[in-house]
Amino acid sequence: MYELISTTAYEPDPESGPWTEEYRVIDFPEGWRTEFMDLHRRRWPRREQPVGLPVSKLNDLLRATAPGLVATGRGSGSSAEVPWFYASDEMPAELVAPLLASWVMTLPPGAGSDGEQTADHRAALDRALALIDDHTPEWRKESVELTAAELTPGGTARPDRRLYHLLPERIGARIAERPLHLNGVDLSFRLVTRDQGVELVSWPPRSYTRGKRTWRYSGLVTITVQTAPFAERFRVHVSYGIRRWATGEPVWLPEGRGATVLLDAPLPWPGIEGPRRRLTANSLVYDRRLGMLAWSRQSLIGLLPELDVMRAYPKPPDLIAHPVDWIEGLDGVAAGILHSTAMGRHGVGAGIMPLERSLLDRWVEEALRPVLRRVPELERAHRRSKPVLLPAANAKDQAKKEARSRLRAQARRDALASALEGGPLTIDVLWQTEETRDALVAALREWLGLPGEEMVVDEVHEWSWGDLRVVMRTRPLQDLGAPLEIARGEGRSRAQALAAAVRRRGARMAAQLGPSADSVGLALVETLGPARFSAQDSDPKSALRIGCAAARRVSQFIVVPEDADGAVAVRAKSAVADGMRQLGAVVPPEQRLEEELADDLQYLALWYIRRQAGGPTRWGGQELVALRIRPHDPVHPVKGWDDTRKEWVPYAQFLITLAADSDTAEATKRSRPGRPPGTAAERRDETERRVRSLLFQVRGRPTLLVVNSGNLRGVWPGLSNGELIRDTLVFHDNPPARVALHGEQLRVVLVRDANSREETPQWYVPGETDEDTPGVSAGLWSARDAGQDNRVFISTAGKPPSAGAVRNDLLKLVPVKDWPHGPAAKAWNPQALELTVLGCLSQAALEESGRPDRHPDSPAVVAAAAHQLRFHDEYHPLSRPLPLHLAKLAEEYVLPLAPPSVPTAGQTAV
Repeated sequence: MYELISTTAYEPDPESGPWTEEYRVIDFPEGWRTEFMDLHRRRWPRREQPVGLPVSKLNDLLRATAPGLVATGRGSGSSAEVPWFYASDEMPAELVAPLLASWVMTLPPGAGSDGEQTADHRAALDRALALIDDHTPEWRKESVELTAAELTPGGTARPDRRLYHLLPERIGARIAERPLHLNGVDLSFRLVTRDQGVELVSWPPRSYTRGKRTWRYSGLVTITVQTAPFAERFRVHVSYGIRRWATGEPVWLPEGRGATVLLDAPLPWPGIEGPRRRLTANSLVYDRRLGMLAWSRQSLIGLLPELDVMRAYPKPPDLIAHPVDWIEGLDGVAAGILHSTAMGRHGVGAGIMPLERSLLDRWVEEALRPVLRRVPELERAHRRSKPVLLPAANAKDQAKKEARSRLRAQARRDALASALEGGPLTIDVLWQTEETRDALVAALREWLGLPGEEMVVDEVHEWSWGDLRVVMRTRPLQDLGAPLEIARGEGRSRAQALAAAVRRRGARMAAQLGPSADSVGLALVETLGPARFSAQDSDPKSALRIGCAAARRVSQFIVVPEDADGAVAVRAKSAVADGMRQLGAVVPPEQRLEEELADDLQYLALWYIRRQAGGPTRWGGQELVALRIRPHDPVHPVKGWDDTRKEWVPYAQFLITLAADSDTAEATKRSRPGRPPGTAAERRDETERRVRSLLFQVRGRPTLLVVNSGNLRGVWPGLSNGELIRDTLVFHDNPPARVALHGEQLRVVLVRDANSREETPQWYVPGETDEDTPGVSAGLWSARDAGQDNRVFISTAGKPPSAGAVRNDLLKLVPVKDWPHGPAAKAWNPQALELTVLGCLSQAALEESGRPDRHPDSPAVVAAAAHQLRFHDEYHPLSRPLPLHLAKLAEEYVLPLAPPSVPTAGQTAV
């Protein structure tokens, strides 16, 4: 058993002292802001005025073309207090005017039919352009301490706000100065600025050839500044991976889908030379007016031809048609389209393995010395990594294998009996291929250990096994699985047209299924692959799910064999397993803790669902999901909170209620096209009110509340790291309150994953010697010197069965001769979860609440309880604890539909 893990996280080294850099700074002149905002507002309807200037495109232009520019200040377009940009060398003054003029030309609306209005816009543009010539911003010097931070009242380091963009840029430049030497090859890296931190992408891309096909790929390093709860120093997270490039000729994209393009271009100024340090991100979007792909308004490529008339820059049709030519470069300009799964298969697998991650991490560590040091290695915080799990059924001894299979089937039947409350299990199989139909029947029989004898009458299969009765009805899906026909009439938005098509198909689906029995049933539906629905929004899955819910069935989909990867028998087993999960037939295994928290401990999980206007139904909506699990309840151990009925309902009923409510008048009040309902303050107040109400509902029983802070802090700001205080809950406009005030036996664990902001670090098990291969391991980990009241832990789940037999020492960036096809391997990127025990029955909390005689909790045991919830007999390891896993999956049923008549801004209820 491994005893230590290394994380790819760094912190300021106190022995090095402050890290201070001198910058040349320019502020965005207030006179410019006023005039440019007047010009920009003309593009917007008066009821939707922007709050700041769209300076991101200008910033991209500056980073790509201004020698010496280091970073741009976030928020400079809306605040005069934020510096505009930071430079290490003074940019030539003559470059400012053409850059600004090119950007300002994009601010006003295009020519309209109203001649007087067009003339007014032109006059405003002339004033703005003249202002650029009349007022040249002045440089000033500013020293920035790149390790500066203050402590919050809860003891968490809060870095200077500027560091979130300045420090990653500086670190990225520092790392990129040193090529990566790997297997005798030197890899150079370019910077790519992101919304959060920076990326380093190896450039030019590497090639991998197999058979007659060549694919391109690059190494990827991502750098972000983060905080850790109750840590006195902030962190720098560095993560590693593979960036794959699209090289199919032409590149295939589903209708309506776009792509990201990284551009490599020289400085456009005659006589000014400089090394190329950056790639700039641009967006290809589907322009409905043109009926084709075009550059988005924020893309830099649209401006560069005006500054550099000597070179040709890629046009979308040419780039899509000849991606290899552009990635190799034409006349000094290169561009690469980032591969996405929507484009189909790529010959290079995603991810890298532990050895390669450790080699990249050593390279980074050397570049960061002495100003930053690696966060110390973590040791095991709890000896038990997993709960009591059933033995694996894949034993070599046949008799033992059969005995284990029977034991597992019995456990599944027991869980199903609890979820069905003694009623029959009814399953509808709507198939398109006989192969899938037969595989689903076989998978169900194996899953539940049903006898070979069955009654089959008119495609209805029946089994009886003890107290369990199973009825499975199979029938063809027919044209219910055909693409949706969306009729866009005059005066009707696309969201309305899609909603009408969904309602029609959903009603037909419900009629085909017919009314359900007293209990909720399961529908297993075979659909075509996504590539078959080339017309935008024509995939019928949302309509079929809504129709199933209307007929009181939860639904699980399986793709026809010809459109799917993997054996149909394996996929059928997964479909049956997921269907049983939706019925609520899933109970956490018995935990193995050093000390019991409570025999009747229940779990409460919260998940905030956000559906954007670009989602599957083209309509926005939000929903707070509350899920409760009582492992020892004999009936319906998994329930969700129905906020309309104000009661806990069985999980399956909860899911179909979410889908049915998506098309109600009440749901329309909760949703609006294009943006969330109400103001941010209203959403915060409503969410916090519901959270307090839910805590009141469960206060009479020992409860472990598990929430994902990254998911919920947008509407519950008290979960942000800077607001956290041990054993305290913070709600807006209320003083911090002891956790015990919301329940004497309430424990609170905050879960944080990497998400798109790299908030948790990558990790690996270091070898004991330089010759040992790094690996992975399941466990709960904490800092060695953390102390008994440590509240922050790292949860790892080891290698999942789906990862296969990929070697830990496999190299992909520069493969070795013994493994020439290493790039094709799909490596597993092990994600660490951060578990913060925000509230428990600690000694201090018990004394403060007047209960000093009670035995206090060990925070490590509370964290271990949350960690062990990641493991289950059917689904281990999970990417998050089981209650959160089930709560998040409920978002599949939140499918808001546009009302037949879209209310105006003044009519919409929020």
